[in-house]
Order: sequence, then structure tokens, then C-alpha cells
Amino acid sequence: MRTTDISMPTGIAARPLDSRGYPVPAITPWENGTPQFASTSMRRVFLCVEERRCTVCGKKMQPGPVWRVVNGDEAEIINALLGIEKEYLNAAPTAEAPGHRTCMIYAAMVCPFLSSPEGRRGEASDMYGAGLPKGDARGSGGAIVAYNDFSFEQTAVGPGVVYGAPIDIINYNRAADLQEALTAALAVDETTAGKAPEWLGENEQLVESAFRRAMLSPAERRVLAAQKQAGQARKRQQKQAKASRRKNR
Repeated sequence: MRTTDISMPTGIAARPLDSRGYPVPAITPWENGTPQFASTSMRRVFLCVEERRCTVCGKKMQPGPVWRVVNGDEAEIINALLGIEKEYLNAAPTAEAPGHRTCMIYAAMVCPFLSSPEGRRGEASDMYGAGLPKGDARGSGGAIVAYNDFSFEQTAVGPGVVYGAPIDIINYNRAADLQEALTAALAVDETTAGKAPEWLGENEQLVESAFRRAMLSPAERRVLAAQKQAGQARKRQQKQAKASRRKNR
């Protein structure tokens, strides 16, 4: 299935583009004007989770279930447990943060690694001791799973996203298997409202600034807010004084 044949959600269409004209996901870092598709920025992941933003389009997610793509092994376990209505809780962290249902279906269809069993991992990964080599095949099966909750936590093996209980699942093997699900999702496209913040664009300095602000304590945030208000008051006073001088000339 060709990528050009797949309809794009509104929010993804608004993303910055790479040199080929492909939209760049919100969690993808940039280096010297080039998106690093094989990398994930944990700062971007953290900020998206903290602000409940989709990690693909960068727009806000409404209250309710959140979605992510899982591999065939995990999909098989979740299918079995949902089938017997047994709760499944996985306390292990992951660098894969959630997104809109529409965005995650689209991502699974167009990502070279996720879209087919023959898909190969572009870069090696040893996050959380997984030891996934470059060129590793995706393998058979996969799914887009809905979870009732998620959070960014510091765990024994490192910081990452921890999910609650899975409540729904869309199984697939190849991109074409998801066409009907994408059509249904686009009919109620939740990515049309709002917009992604500037710091989820191409400028990594803005990401760093947003991350530092997010790390401030409540007391530090109050101090900064007071300083901002004071600065705005000074600017108003200066503007009024300048206008008064002009009037009295």
C-alpha cells in the first residue's frame, strides 16, 4: 500500500515537513534543520505526556482513552486478556507515548517499520535493557491499543511512560488491514481542533526552554509569574508616560 494512497489526519498535515515533504512527528528531534526519525526525544515525550498532547500531531488529547501501537507479542497477550475480561497492568516504562486514535492508526500505516512484518528497525536501541539491534524485523502481527490511563514516571529502570489498563484493541498485520479503521476515525477526526505549540516544531532550544519551565517547582513558577506581571506593568507605564509626553508637547 503506497503512502500517497493513505488519507492524512488534519493535525498531521499541519506538522513541519522534512526535505521530502513528509510530516515530522511531534516527538522527533531535529538536528541542523534535519529531523532525526530514528531517534525519540525523551524531553518531547515528557512534555507531551505532561500536557496530554498527541506525540504524532502535537495537539491536545481530550479526556478519555489514549492509544499506542504495540508489537505482535504484546498484542497477543492483550487480546487474550481482553477476551476473558481480565485486567492487564504493565508497570514497565516505555519511550512510546500515546496519541489520538486517528494519528496512531495513520502512523502504523505509513511508518516503514510498523506497516508490514518485513519492516526493519532503522537504528539499534538498548533502552531499558531491551537490546534491539538495527535491522531487526518487526515480525508478524501488531495492534493499536486503547488504554484508560497513562503517566510519565521515574521507575527502577529509568524514566518513561507507564500505561494503565488496555480497554480496546485494533489488530493488524499490514497497513491495508487498517484502511477501514482509518476511514472511520477520519470521519470524526479529533485532530481538527487547536494547534500544536511552537516548541514541538523544529527548534530544539524551544523544547529545552519548555522542559526547564516544566521542571520548575510551584514556588519558582509563582516567582516567574510575578516577575512577568511586573515587567508587563513597567512596559504599560513606560508606554503611558511616552504618550503623555507627546500630548504635552
